[in-house]
Amino acid sequence: MKILVASSGVGRSPQEIAYSFVFDEVVRLARRGLNVSVARFKLEGNAKVYGVSFYDTRRSQMLKLPLLLNRLAHYPVGTVLRSPFPLFSELLYSSHIENLIRKLEPDLLHAHFAYMEGWSTLLAKLSISRKVPFVVTLHGYDVNVLPEYRYGIRLRRGFDALVKKVLRLADCVIAVSRDIAVTAKELGARNVVYVPNGVDTRIFNSVITQKEREAIERLKSSWAAEDADLVVGFFRHLRAYYGVHYILLAAKALSALTKKKVKFVLGGDSDPTYAQLLFKYVERGDLKSRVFYAGIMPRNVMPVVYKACDVVVNTSLTDGMPPSMLEAMASGRPLVSFAVGGNKDIIIHGFNGFLVAPKNYKDLASKLAYLANNPSEIKRLGSNSRKLALEKFDIEKRIDKIIKVYEELMKK
Repeated sequence: MKILVASSGVGRSPQEIAYSFVFDEVVRLARRGLNVSVARFKLEGNAKVYGVSFYDTRRSQMLKLPLLLNRLAHYPVGTVLRSPFPLFSELLYSSHIENLIRKLEPDLLHAHFAYMEGWSTLLAKLSISRKVPFVVTLHGYDVNVLPEYRYGIRLRRGFDALVKKVLRLADCVIAVSRDIAVTAKELGARNVVYVPNGVDTRIFNSVITQKEREAIERLKSSWAAEDADLVVGFFRHLRAYYGVHYILLAAKALSALTKKKVKFVLGGDSDPTYAQLLFKYVERGDLKSRVFYAGIMPRNVMPVVYKACDVVVNTSLTDGMPPSMLEAMASGRPLVSFAVGGNKDIIIHGFNGFLVAPKNYKDLASKLAYLANNPSEIKRLGSNSRKLALEKFDIEKRIDKIIKVYEELMKK
């Protein structure tokens, strides 16, 4: 079976962070014997690595832009009158995908994200009128909206109609969380399948080797957390819609709930303006001894990073199914999260962690204080996390389900 995957920015090695969940998926599909090619919207050149053929756009395609204007007939009314840059990008990417469809003759098209990958793939398919099954996986930003933080592609002028057309015409929509599945149906998707994200439970595991113990000691020393009773990790991005300010509010509230020393470690890239506000609050709130910003962490160190933490939190105000929470779960760590998106799928309240109402930093602080005061609960919840990861969220189970989707579409 030949599959053409559209993922504009996916990396070509397991160490690259961008769209790593897509890389993990296509490599495993190739290992299962599928002929997998990936259409990227990059100019790095073509390559075949890890059994997957990566095809990048070419500069020469930009010269053909005037010839692509006939594709505008496929655009919903009013969606052409947007900023020219995304419009040109869609036309160029769809041309790249169309060329690959003609060259490779794939049995199935699979786009990750409804926009821009999904729309560009659909545009290519409509332009050549070829009957190839079309699958789109929704990850969150492409369908979720959070108006107060201007989060979600659908909030931008004209993009909502593009997303809805993709969902309406896709032969199958894969949703990584139950919440996204509901949203997809509300937006017009006809055939929606819930397939949660997966995690490599061999790389992310709960066994700590002697070498890892030494690495954990070095990490805790760099975090100034050697004598902490509870190390709390957050590994998303420092952006407003990830609600990092609620972590700081919880850190402030903790002092009244426990005498234990709690250290918060924040990892990931940041929005400079938002990060500056966070750091100012840390200074003013006398939190410097309790909060450490570790910056962007290489992907290959994350298995040890999770093991250096006692609990991992997530304060996102909207979500798909965050890989960091799955990785922490597979590493045998309790999870505490705002009850949004896929977090409700991976956390069973009281079994492997706790769900907290969004924005309720006082309850978040209460749950962390409970763990700090009851170390045995950390072990129980963490053990259950590992069991749940093996049972329901191992990445190979996700691959099984995706291949089943492919096979059912091919039968039709």
